[in-house]
Amino acid sequence: MGEQKGEGVVAATGAEGARVRPIEHRLAEATRLPSLFVWIVATLIVLVLCTAWHNATGAWRGLAVDGEPFWRTPWRLEIVFAVILGYVFACGGWIVRNMRRDLDTLAPVLAIEPSELAAERAGIGLFSPLALFVAGAGGVAVGIVVHLLVNALLPPGHSALDDRLWRFLRDVTIWTLSIRLVVVVIGSSQRVSRLSERVARIDLLDLRGLAPLARIGLRSALAFALAASMIAAMASDELTLPVALITMVIVGAVGAFSVLLPVRGVHRAIRAAKDAELLAVRAAIARSRRAALARDATAADDATRLGDLLAFEARIAGVGEWPFGLGTFVRLTVFLALPLGSWIAGALVEWLVSRVLG
Repeated sequence: MGEQKGEGVVAATGAEGARVRPIEHRLAEATRLPSLFVWIVATLIVLVLCTAWHNATGAWRGLAVDGEPFWRTPWRLEIVFAVILGYVFACGGWIVRNMRRDLDTLAPVLAIEPSELAAERAGIGLFSPLALFVAGAGGVAVGIVVHLLVNALLPPGHSALDDRLWRFLRDVTIWTLSIRLVVVVIGSSQRVSRLSERVARIDLLDLRGLAPLARIGLRSALAFALAASMIAAMASDELTLPVALITMVIVGAVGAFSVLLPVRGVHRAIRAAKDAELLAVRAAIARSRRAALARDATAADDATRLGDLLAFEARIAGVGEWPFGLGTFVRLTVFLALPLGSWIAGALVEWLVSRVLG
Protein backbone atom coordinates (compact mmCIF):
# COMPACT_ATOMS: atom_id res chain seq x y z
CA MET A 1 0.00 0.00 0.00
CA GLY A 2 2.83 2.38 0.95
CA GLU A 3 4.60 1.57 -2.29
CA GLN A 4 1.47 2.38 -4.28
CA LYS A 5 1.16 5.74 -2.54
CA GLY A 6 4.83 6.45 -3.19
CA GLU A 7 4.39 5.58 -6.85
CA GLY A 8 1.36 7.90 -6.99
CA VAL A 9 3.36 10.78 -5.56
CA VAL A 10 6.20 10.12 -8.03
CA ALA A 11 3.72 10.02 -10.93
CA ALA A 12 2.07 13.25 -9.77
CA THR A 13 5.48 14.90 -9.44
CA GLY A 14 6.39 13.80 -12.96
CA ALA A 15 3.12 15.22 -14.28
CA GLU A 16 3.86 18.55 -12.55
CA GLY A 17 7.25 18.57 -14.30
CA ALA A 18 5.42 19.16 -17.57
CA ARG A 19 3.86 22.30 -16.11
CA VAL A 20 5.47 25.71 -15.72
CA ARG A 21 5.04 28.87 -13.71
CA PRO A 22 3.87 31.98 -15.57
CA ILE A 23 6.83 34.15 -16.47
CA GLU A 24 5.31 37.14 -14.68
CA HIS A 25 5.33 35.14 -11.44
CA ARG A 26 8.98 34.20 -11.92
CA LEU A 27 9.95 37.81 -12.64
CA ALA A 28 8.05 39.08 -9.61
CA GLU A 29 9.64 36.46 -7.36
CA ALA A 30 13.09 37.31 -8.72
CA THR A 31 12.75 40.79 -7.20
CA ARG A 32 12.41 39.20 -3.71
CA LEU A 33 9.94 41.95 -2.84
CA PRO A 34 6.49 41.65 -1.24
CA SER A 35 3.64 41.72 -3.77
CA LEU A 36 2.65 45.27 -2.79
CA PHE A 37 6.14 46.56 -3.59
CA VAL A 38 6.23 44.55 -6.83
CA TRP A 39 3.00 46.33 -7.79
CA ILE A 40 4.47 49.74 -6.95
CA VAL A 41 7.75 49.08 -8.77
CA ALA A 42 5.96 47.75 -11.87
CA THR A 43 3.67 50.80 -11.88
CA LEU A 44 6.63 53.18 -11.65
CA ILE A 45 8.44 51.36 -14.47
CA VAL A 46 5.39 51.71 -16.71
CA LEU A 47 5.12 55.42 -15.87
CA VAL A 48 8.80 55.93 -16.67
CA LEU A 49 8.38 54.15 -20.01
CA CYS A 50 5.23 56.16 -20.71
CA THR A 51 7.04 59.43 -19.98
CA ALA A 52 10.04 58.49 -22.10
CA TRP A 53 7.84 57.42 -25.01
CA HIS A 54 5.73 60.55 -25.05
CA ASN A 55 8.76 62.79 -24.71
CA ALA A 56 10.35 60.99 -27.64
CA THR A 57 7.22 61.49 -29.74
CA GLY A 58 6.93 65.14 -28.71
CA ALA A 59 3.51 64.80 -27.08
CA TRP A 60 4.98 65.71 -23.67
CA ARG A 61 7.75 68.01 -22.58
CA GLY A 62 9.10 66.53 -19.40
CA LEU A 63 6.01 65.86 -17.30
CA ALA A 64 4.02 68.66 -18.93
CA VAL A 65 1.57 68.75 -21.81
CA ASP A 66 1.18 72.22 -23.37
CA GLY A 67 2.58 73.76 -20.20
CA GLU A 68 0.25 71.84 -17.85
CA PRO A 69 1.31 68.88 -15.66
CA PHE A 70 0.00 65.81 -17.45
CA TRP A 71 -1.99 64.71 -14.38
CA ARG A 72 -4.14 67.83 -14.78
CA THR A 73 -4.98 66.92 -18.36
CA PRO A 74 -6.81 63.95 -19.93
CA TRP A 75 -3.39 62.27 -20.05
CA ARG A 76 -3.83 61.54 -16.32
CA LEU A 77 -5.51 58.29 -17.36
CA GLU A 78 -2.01 57.01 -18.09
CA ILE A 79 -1.53 56.85 -14.32
CA VAL A 80 -4.59 54.61 -14.02
CA PHE A 81 -3.39 52.36 -16.83
CA ALA A 82 0.04 52.10 -15.21
CA VAL A 83 -1.52 51.16 -11.85
CA ILE A 84 -3.69 48.51 -13.53
CA LEU A 85 -0.77 47.05 -15.48
CA GLY A 86 1.37 46.86 -12.35
CA TYR A 87 -1.52 45.25 -10.47
CA VAL A 88 -2.23 42.46 -12.96
CA PHE A 89 1.52 41.79 -13.12
CA ALA A 90 1.86 41.37 -9.33
CA CYS A 91 -1.53 39.94 -8.36
CA GLY A 92 -1.11 36.36 -9.63
CA GLY A 93 1.92 35.65 -7.47
CA TRP A 94 0.08 37.03 -4.43
CA ILE A 95 -2.91 34.77 -5.11
CA VAL A 96 -0.73 31.66 -5.46
CA ARG A 97 1.35 32.32 -2.33
CA ASN A 98 -1.70 32.86 -0.15
CA MET A 99 -3.46 29.83 -1.61
CA ARG A 100 -0.50 27.67 -0.60
CA ARG A 101 -0.70 29.04 2.93
CA ASP A 102 -4.42 28.31 3.06
CA LEU A 103 -3.75 24.75 1.90
CA ASP A 104 -1.35 24.34 4.85
CA THR A 105 -4.10 25.61 7.17
CA LEU A 106 -6.52 23.15 5.60
CA ALA A 107 -4.15 20.19 6.20
CA PRO A 108 -5.75 18.95 9.49
CA VAL A 109 -9.02 18.11 7.72
CA LEU A 110 -7.38 16.44 4.72
CA ALA A 111 -6.93 12.65 4.72
CA ILE A 112 -3.64 12.84 2.86
CA GLU A 113 -0.01 11.95 3.48
CA PRO A 114 2.43 14.82 4.12
CA SER A 115 4.35 13.96 0.94
CA GLU A 116 1.15 14.11 -1.12
CA LEU A 117 0.18 17.41 0.50
CA ALA A 118 3.63 18.83 -0.31
CA ALA A 119 3.23 17.75 -3.94
CA GLU A 120 -0.22 19.36 -4.14
CA ARG A 121 1.09 22.53 -2.54
CA ALA A 122 3.98 22.74 -4.98
CA GLY A 123 1.60 22.16 -7.88
CA ILE A 124 -0.44 25.28 -7.12
CA GLY A 125 0.67 27.95 -9.57
CA LEU A 126 1.89 25.49 -12.21
CA PHE A 127 0.11 25.38 -15.57
CA SER A 128 0.56 23.68 -18.89
CA PRO A 129 2.50 25.79 -21.41
CA LEU A 130 -0.39 25.37 -23.85
CA ALA A 131 -2.91 26.82 -21.39
CA LEU A 132 -0.70 29.84 -20.75
CA PHE A 133 -0.11 30.31 -24.48
CA VAL A 134 -3.84 30.16 -25.22
CA ALA A 135 -4.52 32.61 -22.38
CA GLY A 136 -1.87 34.98 -23.73
CA ALA A 137 -3.21 34.72 -27.27
CA GLY A 138 -6.72 35.35 -25.99
CA GLY A 139 -5.49 38.39 -24.10
CA VAL A 140 -3.82 39.76 -27.23
CA ALA A 141 -7.06 39.29 -29.18
CA VAL A 142 -9.15 41.01 -26.49
CA GLY A 143 -6.64 43.85 -26.24
CA ILE A 144 -6.79 44.43 -30.00
CA VAL A 145 -10.59 44.42 -29.98
CA VAL A 146 -10.77 46.88 -27.07
CA HIS A 147 -8.15 49.10 -28.71
CA LEU A 148 -10.11 49.22 -31.96
CA LEU A 149 -13.38 49.81 -30.12
CA VAL A 150 -11.97 52.78 -28.21
CA ASN A 151 -10.53 54.20 -31.44
CA ALA A 152 -13.99 53.94 -33.01
CA LEU A 153 -15.52 55.84 -30.07
CA LEU A 154 -13.01 58.70 -30.18
CA PRO A 155 -13.98 61.68 -32.33
CA PRO A 156 -11.76 62.65 -35.30
CA GLY A 157 -8.84 64.78 -34.24
CA HIS A 158 -8.73 63.47 -30.66
CA SER A 159 -5.17 63.53 -29.29
CA ALA A 160 -5.32 59.84 -28.37
CA LEU A 161 -5.62 58.93 -32.04
CA ASP A 162 -2.11 60.28 -32.55
CA ASP A 163 -0.87 57.97 -29.80
CA ARG A 164 -2.10 54.68 -31.28
CA LEU A 165 1.12 52.67 -31.07
CA TRP A 166 1.70 53.30 -27.36
CA ARG A 167 -1.97 52.68 -26.58
CA PHE A 168 -1.92 49.50 -28.65
CA LEU A 169 1.11 48.11 -26.78
CA ARG A 170 -0.33 49.17 -23.45
CA ASP A 171 -3.80 47.71 -24.07
CA VAL A 172 -2.49 44.40 -25.40
CA THR A 173 -0.08 44.03 -22.47
CA ILE A 174 -2.76 44.77 -19.88
CA TRP A 175 -5.27 42.37 -21.39
CA THR A 176 -2.69 39.62 -21.89
CA LEU A 177 -1.68 39.78 -18.23
CA SER A 178 -5.34 40.07 -17.18
CA ILE A 179 -6.49 36.95 -19.02
CA ARG A 180 -3.48 35.03 -17.70
CA LEU A 181 -4.42 36.22 -14.19
CA VAL A 182 -7.96 34.86 -14.68
CA VAL A 183 -6.46 31.51 -15.74
CA VAL A 184 -4.24 31.49 -12.64
CA VAL A 185 -7.17 32.16 -10.30
CA ILE A 186 -9.54 29.69 -11.96
CA GLY A 187 -6.96 26.95 -12.45
CA SER A 188 -5.57 27.18 -8.92
CA SER A 189 -9.05 27.31 -7.36
CA GLN A 190 -10.19 24.28 -9.32
CA ARG A 191 -7.12 22.36 -8.20
CA VAL A 192 -7.89 23.05 -4.54
CA SER A 193 -11.56 22.21 -5.17
CA ARG A 194 -10.74 18.80 -6.65
CA LEU A 195 -8.34 18.02 -3.82
CA SER A 196 -10.83 18.91 -1.08
CA GLU A 197 -13.59 16.87 -2.74
CA ARG A 198 -11.30 13.86 -2.88
CA VAL A 199 -9.65 13.84 0.55
CA ALA A 200 -11.47 16.24 2.91
CA ARG A 201 -12.72 14.76 6.17
CA ILE A 202 -16.31 15.95 6.47
CA ASP A 203 -17.61 16.49 10.02
CA LEU A 204 -21.21 17.55 9.50
CA LEU A 205 -21.42 18.87 13.06
CA ASP A 206 -18.36 21.11 12.68
CA LEU A 207 -17.41 22.51 9.28
CA ARG A 208 -15.11 25.21 10.64
CA GLY A 209 -12.04 23.34 9.46
CA LEU A 210 -13.09 24.05 5.87
CA ALA A 211 -13.00 27.83 6.38
CA PRO A 212 -9.70 28.23 4.41
CA LEU A 213 -11.60 27.26 1.24
CA ALA A 214 -14.00 30.16 1.76
CA ARG A 215 -11.04 32.48 2.37
CA ILE A 216 -9.50 31.45 -0.95
CA GLY A 217 -12.73 32.37 -2.73
CA LEU A 218 -13.07 35.68 -0.92
CA ARG A 219 -9.47 36.61 -1.70
CA SER A 220 -10.07 35.96 -5.39
CA ALA A 221 -13.23 38.08 -5.25
CA LEU A 222 -11.25 40.87 -3.58
CA ALA A 223 -8.61 40.71 -6.31
CA PHE A 224 -11.20 41.21 -9.04
CA ALA A 225 -13.09 43.84 -7.02
CA LEU A 226 -9.91 45.90 -6.69
CA ALA A 227 -9.33 45.58 -10.43
CA ALA A 228 -12.88 46.75 -11.13
CA SER A 229 -12.35 49.69 -8.76
CA MET A 230 -9.31 50.80 -10.76
CA ILE A 231 -11.29 50.52 -13.99
CA ALA A 232 -13.98 52.68 -12.37
CA ALA A 233 -11.43 55.50 -12.21
CA MET A 234 -11.59 55.65 -16.03
CA ALA A 235 -15.36 56.13 -16.04
CA SER A 236 -14.89 59.91 -15.73
CA ASP A 237 -14.10 60.03 -19.45
CA GLU A 238 -17.47 60.20 -21.19
CA LEU A 239 -16.04 58.96 -24.49
CA THR A 240 -14.79 55.68 -23.09
CA LEU A 241 -17.50 55.30 -20.42
CA PRO A 242 -19.33 52.44 -22.22
CA VAL A 243 -16.13 50.38 -22.49
CA ALA A 244 -15.25 51.06 -18.84
CA LEU A 245 -18.71 50.07 -17.62
CA ILE A 246 -18.82 46.85 -19.66
CA THR A 247 -15.36 45.90 -18.43
CA MET A 248 -16.35 46.61 -14.82
CA VAL A 249 -19.43 44.40 -15.10
CA ILE A 250 -17.44 41.54 -16.63
CA VAL A 251 -14.68 41.77 -14.02
CA GLY A 252 -17.25 41.96 -11.20
CA ALA A 253 -19.07 38.89 -12.54
CA VAL A 254 -15.81 36.93 -12.73
CA GLY A 255 -15.05 37.99 -9.15
CA ALA A 256 -18.44 36.77 -7.91
CA PHE A 257 -17.97 33.48 -9.77
CA SER A 258 -14.48 33.01 -8.31
CA VAL A 259 -15.94 32.81 -4.79
CA LEU A 260 -17.59 29.48 -5.62
CA LEU A 261 -14.71 27.85 -7.48
CA PRO A 262 -12.58 26.61 -4.53
CA VAL A 263 -15.60 25.36 -2.54
CA ARG A 264 -17.50 23.50 -5.26
CA GLY A 265 -15.66 20.24 -4.60
CA VAL A 266 -16.18 20.28 -0.84
CA HIS A 267 -19.80 21.32 -1.43
CA ARG A 268 -20.34 18.07 -3.30
CA ALA A 269 -18.51 16.16 -0.55
CA ILE A 270 -20.68 17.76 2.17
CA ARG A 271 -23.85 16.99 0.23
CA ALA A 272 -22.81 13.35 -0.26
CA ALA A 273 -21.93 12.96 3.45
CA LYS A 274 -25.17 14.65 4.44
CA ASP A 275 -27.28 12.41 2.20
CA ALA A 276 -25.51 9.30 3.53
CA GLU A 277 -26.00 10.39 7.16
CA LEU A 278 -29.66 11.22 6.62
CA LEU A 279 -30.21 7.86 4.93
CA ALA A 280 -28.66 6.04 7.89
CA VAL A 281 -30.50 8.02 10.56
CA ARG A 282 -33.84 7.67 8.80
CA ALA A 283 -33.33 3.93 8.63
CA ALA A 284 -32.61 3.97 12.38
CA ILE A 285 -35.74 6.09 12.94
CA ALA A 286 -37.85 3.53 11.06
CA ARG A 287 -36.45 0.70 13.19
CA SER A 288 -37.00 2.59 16.44
CA ARG A 289 -40.51 3.53 15.39
CA ARG A 290 -41.42 -0.09 14.71
CA ALA A 291 -39.94 -1.15 18.05
CA ALA A 292 -41.75 1.63 19.93
CA LEU A 293 -45.05 0.62 18.36
CA ALA A 294 -44.52 -3.01 19.40
CA ARG A 295 -45.46 -2.06 22.99
CA ASP A 296 -43.01 -4.48 24.56
CA ALA A 297 -40.92 -4.02 27.69
CA THR A 298 -38.41 -1.78 25.91
CA ALA A 299 -41.02 0.43 24.26
CA ALA A 300 -40.25 3.38 26.57
CA ASP A 301 -36.54 3.22 25.80
CA ASP A 302 -37.30 2.96 22.08
CA ALA A 303 -39.57 5.99 22.28
CA THR A 304 -36.79 8.00 23.96
CA ARG A 305 -34.28 6.86 21.37
CA LEU A 306 -36.75 7.77 18.63
CA GLY A 307 -36.96 11.32 19.97
CA ASP A 308 -33.17 11.60 20.01
CA LEU A 309 -32.97 10.30 16.45
CA LEU A 310 -35.60 12.78 15.26
CA ALA A 311 -33.65 15.63 16.87
CA PHE A 312 -30.42 14.41 15.25
CA GLU A 313 -32.15 14.16 11.88
CA ALA A 314 -33.31 17.76 12.17
CA ARG A 315 -29.76 18.81 13.11
CA ILE A 316 -28.22 17.07 10.09
CA ALA A 317 -30.96 18.29 7.73
CA GLY A 318 -30.18 21.86 8.81
CA VAL A 319 -26.47 21.62 8.03
CA GLY A 320 -25.51 24.00 5.21
CA GLU A 321 -23.91 22.43 2.17
CA TRP A 322 -21.51 25.33 1.58
CA PRO A 323 -18.71 26.24 4.02
CA PHE A 324 -19.94 29.81 4.22
CA GLY A 325 -21.09 31.87 7.17
CA LEU A 326 -22.83 35.22 7.46
CA GLY A 327 -19.45 36.95 7.57
CA THR A 328 -18.59 35.51 4.17
CA PHE A 329 -21.64 37.07 2.55
CA VAL A 330 -21.07 40.41 4.30
CA ARG A 331 -17.46 40.59 3.08
CA LEU A 332 -18.47 39.54 -0.43
CA THR A 333 -21.09 42.31 -0.54
CA VAL A 334 -18.49 44.86 0.56
CA PHE A 335 -16.03 43.64 -2.07
CA LEU A 336 -18.61 43.83 -4.86
CA ALA A 337 -19.53 47.36 -3.75
CA LEU A 338 -15.92 48.55 -4.01
CA PRO A 339 -16.13 49.53 -7.73
CA LEU A 340 -19.24 51.63 -7.15
CA GLY A 341 -17.65 53.26 -4.10
CA SER A 342 -14.49 53.95 -6.10
CA TRP A 343 -16.49 55.55 -8.89
CA ILE A 344 -18.41 57.78 -6.47
CA ALA A 345 -15.25 58.71 -4.55
CA GLY A 346 -13.42 59.54 -7.79
CA ALA A 347 -16.24 61.79 -8.95
CA LEU A 348 -16.34 63.50 -5.54
CA VAL A 349 -12.57 64.11 -5.51
CA GLU A 350 -12.67 65.51 -9.05
CA TRP A 351 -15.52 67.84 -8.08
CA LEU A 352 -13.67 69.02 -4.96
CA VAL A 353 -10.45 69.62 -6.88
CA SER A 354 -12.27 71.63 -9.53
CA ARG A 355 -13.96 73.71 -6.82
CA VAL A 356 -10.71 74.34 -4.95
CA LEU A 357 -8.74 75.21 -8.08
CA GLY A 358 -11.56 77.29 -9.47
